[in-house]
Amino acid sequence: MFKFQSCALFAALTAAGVVQAADLPEFAGDPVIVTASRVPQKVSSLPANVTVITAEDIANSTATTVQDVLSSYAGVHVSNSSGSASTAMVDLRGFGVTGMSNTLILVDGVRQNTNDLSAPNLGAVTLASIDHIEVVRGIGGVAYGGGATGGVINIITKSGAANGVNGSVMLTGGSYDLRQLDANLHAGNQYVALDGYVQSLKTDNYRQNNAERDDNAGATLTFKHDGGDIKLFAKTASQGLRLPGSIVMDPANGQNPLLNNPTGTATPNSHSSTGTSSGGVSLSQDLGAGTLYADWSRRVKDADSCVQYAGIAGCSRDQRNLGENAASARYELPIGKHTLSFGSDWLDSSMSVYNSLGNKQTSQKRVGYFVDGQFKLWQGATLSAGGRQQLVDDKVNAMSGGANLSTIHTSLHAWSLGLKQDLRAGWSVYARSGQSFRLGNADEVTYTNGLPLQPQQSHDREVGAQWANDAAHAKLALFRNDLTNEIAYNPFVGLFGANANLPETRHQGVELEGGAKLSQRVGVNANLTWTQATYRSGAGLAGNTIPMVPKLMANTAVNWSISDASKVSVAAQYVSQQYFDNDQSNAFGRKLPAYTVVDAKFSQAFGKHVSATFSVNNLFNRHYATYGGTDAYTSPTAYDLYPANARNYQAAVTYTF
Repeated sequence: MFKFQSCALFAALTAAGVVQAADLPEFAGDPVIVTASRVPQKVSSLPANVTVITAEDIANSTATTVQDVLSSYAGVHVSNSSGSASTAMVDLRGFGVTGMSNTLILVDGVRQNTNDLSAPNLGAVTLASIDHIEVVRGIGGVAYGGGATGGVINIITKSGAANGVNGSVMLTGGSYDLRQLDANLHAGNQYVALDGYVQSLKTDNYRQNNAERDDNAGATLTFKHDGGDIKLFAKTASQGLRLPGSIVMDPANGQNPLLNNPTGTATPNSHSSTGTSSGGVSLSQDLGAGTLYADWSRRVKDADSCVQYAGIAGCSRDQRNLGENAASARYELPIGKHTLSFGSDWLDSSMSVYNSLGNKQTSQKRVGYFVDGQFKLWQGATLSAGGRQQLVDDKVNAMSGGANLSTIHTSLHAWSLGLKQDLRAGWSVYARSGQSFRLGNADEVTYTNGLPLQPQQSHDREVGAQWANDAAHAKLALFRNDLTNEIAYNPFVGLFGANANLPETRHQGVELEGGAKLSQRVGVNANLTWTQATYRSGAGLAGNTIPMVPKLMANTAVNWSISDASKVSVAAQYVSQQYFDNDQSNAFGRKLPAYTVVDAKFSQAFGKHVSATFSVNNLFNRHYATYGGTDAYTSPTAYDLYPANARNYQAAVTYTF
């Protein structure tokens, strides 16, 4: 447990700056720029725990998906209940099953979270197409509004060639009859650039009734002109997925299907299909005094699922049609050494739901206004300050008769104030305080206990220290988020549970990470995350731990360049035990077991154009699950697990031109 004293922290940083300012060398430039805050900012100026994952970092890792990459870094927890790697859930800073609603994921600055409870489908983002990934923990509420309390992850893909044509074609095969094609094309000159991709994946996955087919394609056309550019983009994605459901563990009957039959299914008729299409336009223009950024996008998502319950022959169907229009405009104004950014954004979302619980329609409209500034106080010191006002208009109507079920009209505010101070010998320290919020999404506001969901609000504090030189780096961050009206599913409300506002909660933790080059050919990275998520109030809940938040996570990785053409990477991940989903009372008596998984990859280049990789995932064939929940409908001692993959293999060949 730790305590924050914000005023004392800012005073300490101010004093440190006065003492050290005269000794600091002149700043000679920082090549690391992030755009997760909607305008380009130097990492060295941000009062936050920021990680920039480069294409080289990804190539040196054992990862085979974007979620694999993210899960190997501090503060990131990934869980999976569908069996599809494309839709694994990403949680920044310990929000459990609602982590995907508190973590904003972008691809090239475009929001991937849809206004529902589904996890963003990142399968179409191939690792070979990524230029870098920005992980900005704990900030984003001022720039983006709701849903960024945990942080913002921005995946930046490679852009069109300056002159000429380049691209790649990758064929992948592996366990569970995996067959995958990924192709990327980049072409351009000084006036126009074209980026396109196609992907097709087919696999049976690990478990029975878990076959998957994904088809994705997209293109971006960029027109370049003096001082700016205009981009047009269009994307389409479809997924057909069979759903194996959970395996039921019950100590009362002495059976252990996790060891004896982890691939089995009791729901052979469950399946889902999802189709998403999106398009839009964005522009940036240098106006002399500053730079204007603007964008507009439209996204349509159709989801159809049929979920079977164990022991019942048929399945329950659920159809959803989601439409979103979004736009924003922002202006970045340099003022001497300082920078001021301001702008507005708009979201108009609607969703129709058809299922056995009733047909409903939601309408959600949000308009936000924000201002954010970075101010150079003295040498090596940057003050970051910003604020946002968000206007909200949410409605839920019954489809038959149009009866209004709930309405929310409100105004919300977010703010952030932070100070970053560079010290001597590669050290820097920072402190930040702020307020963020989240609104119930279309799924959540549709199924409540009859009371409208109130906006979730969080008071956020963070301090940290960072050190780096040419051969090594280390970072330490301590954070705390005190929430009121946290939005989550409450199994104790109504007959079957409902989405509700929780009593006061707290999410806090420590993130420690570092890396070093041991030699010209050997590098090592490691991180450790301690997270505590608890109820601060509530009858029978105060002091309890929020389910599905591991207290400890640790990662370590070693990569060895045997030669310029050959590389070996080995990575290990440990995740501690967690309270099961729906065990808010912490009284079930069992927890989701801890697990340790080791992966390995060998990479070989054959000349300039051809390369190959061979990966072994779950090298020691551990039986484990990343998600589970209590199952009171089966028996008081039963619980559900969703087994993760056993040892499996992947081989890929890439041709680059």
